[in-house]
Amino acid sequence: MLKHLLFCLVVVSAAATAVAQSNATDWNTVKGLATGADVRITAGSRTVHGKVLRVSDEAIVLAFGKGQEMFSQQEVLRIRLKGDSHRGRNSLIGLGGGAAAGAIIGAAAHQDCSGFCIFYTSRGTDTAIGAIVLGGIGAAVGALIPTRSWLEIYRK
Repeated sequence: MLKHLLFCLVVVSAAATAVAQSNATDWNTVKGLATGADVRITAGSRTVHGKVLRVSDEAIVLAFGKGQEMFSQQEVLRIRLKGDSHRGRNSLIGLGGGAAAGAIIGAAAHQDCSGFCIFYTSRGTDTAIGAIVLGGIGAAVGALIPTRSWLEIYRK
């Protein structure tokens, strides 16, 4: 299982690196965009955000709002593609950080029972409870942090 996970991470990292290193001055990269891809186009002094309808050798057509607009290759200065969401990664980072902090706090806050105790717990139980509670909170906070990157795929 772990080998498969590591293999997938290596493949995804290699693919992301390959995309990031593509030639940003090549219009063929733009022609490879899928219909519906979320892009930002800078043409002249304005930037337009929309979805790709079609791309040809001479132009790109975007849909945004209720309309669509065509941009010729000559007027396009820059095209950026919306990257993948990192909510899963952020959630795992929050889970790990919260679990570590919760385990430390749970272990440090443990007190042995002296006298009548309704809920007697060991140091290990308090450590686990702290890790679970703060790990869950950390995962939720991590999932709420929206991080997307814009990858530049074309520059004149």
